[in-house]
Amino acid sequence: MTLGEKLRNLRLKTKMTLSEQGRILKVSSNSIYRWEHDIAVPRKPIIKIIADFYGVPLEWLLSQTSGSSLINETEQNLLIMFRRLQDTNRYKVLGYVERMCVEERTVDYMY
Repeated sequence: MTLGEKLRNLRLKTKMTLSEQGRILKVSSNSIYRWEHDIAVPRKPIIKIIADFYGVPLEWLLSQTSGSSLINETEQNLLIMFRRLQDTNRYKVLGYVERMCVEERTVDYMY
């Protein structure tokens, strides 16, 4: 999957328009379009902002993969939503997931 495909998929998952994405990154919607269609490549500082915004590893965003990824789509969606939560709610989610893992006996480590 190319950088452009990844950028487009991330934007579409959050149901953002090119204009909305452009406002967040302080670039034109035309720039976003060119990145998503692999006509141009964003500068590295912008790629870092994009990775942080969507909650994906920078290395994943920059890697050229043939469909494989460091995390699957469900994990990616969870991470995006999790990173948008306030800290107090993050701890609640972690507690809930930890209880679920204990119930399923899948916890082999505690952080």
